[in-house]
Amino acid sequence: KVAISNHRIKNVTNQEVTINYKDYKGGSKTKQLTLKNEEFTRRFSLHILPKRFVRIRHYGILSSSWKRGKLQQLQKDLKVVRPIIEPKTQHKKCYCCKVGNLITLHVFGQRGPPKAYLIGSKLAPVN
Repeated sequence: KVAISNHRIKNVTNQEVTINYKDYKGGSKTKQLTLKNEEFTRRFSLHILPKRFVRIRHYGILSSSWKRGKLQQLQKDLKVVRPIIEPKTQHKKCYCCKVGNLITLHVFGQRGPPKAYLIGSKLAPVN
C-alpha cells in the first residue's frame, strides 16, 4: 500500500499540493488540505521504508494464524474462563403506540413487494 493514492490528490501546482482527507474527529467528513510542496514531500517520505525493510501489516499476535489457532491454545493453557453471553431477545414494539410485540410475517426483497401480493391483498397501498 502506498502512503496516498492518486485519486486523493486533487491539484498540483509549482508551489502547492491539494489532497482530500477524512476528518475522523469531525464526523468522518471529507475535507481538502493544501500543503506546500516541501511539506507534502516531507510527509510522503515518512512512509518510505529503508532498503531491505518489508512492510508487515499483521505480525505476531495480530496475525490471523495466531488468532485462529494459537490464541485458543493459549487460552486453554491459561484456563481462561470465557464469559457466557446470553442471546438477546429482540421484541419489537409497535411504532405508533409502543405497546405489544410485532411479529414478522414476511420479509420482502429490497425492491419492494411483488405486484401480485399487492393486488391480492385486501389492504390498498398507501400513496
